[in-house]
Amino acid sequence: MRALAKLFSFLDKILAAFFVELLPELLRLIVLAIFILWKHCKHISSSYKYTSTINKKSSKFACNRNLDEYYCCSICLSEFAGGDEAKQLVDCRHVFHGRCLERWLRCYGATCPLCRSVVVPEVIVKEYNQTRIDRENDDRIHKELALILLKVLHAGSCRHGFF
Repeated sequence: MRALAKLFSFLDKILAAFFVELLPELLRLIVLAIFILWKHCKHISSSYKYTSTINKKSSKFACNRNLDEYYCCSICLSEFAGGDEAKQLVDCRHVFHGRCLERWLRCYGATCPLCRSVVVPEVIVKEYNQTRIDRENDDRIHKELALILLKVLHAGSCRHGFF
């Protein structure tokens, strides 16, 4: 009889600890994990739209020696060397180094550096910039998630005497 009372007492401690301490923290952890996953998927989707639009509006090619004499990249102001990867914008036909154009379109604007013709539509630019800002602000959420993980792990430790 005494052994049965000890067993029920032990089960009562475990259930109380689970429902009072662990379950709320686990639910909070799950909600935060879903939120972070949703934000990550949103960022990937926005980045993909932005990059695919850039790729549709420009054509990539390797420079040959004939191009060296006539063109220089208007972004970095250096001449094209044989074998350099270059990109030509489809609408205005301006030519730049591939890396220079990608960096320009991601950091400074979604227009041609020379004639300012639109390369990426404004809607996609706004969405991309907003997700970049959100991504920078996500540090607070990641810190909270790490604290919850530590708290859950600490609550499940042997200090309570039943795990």
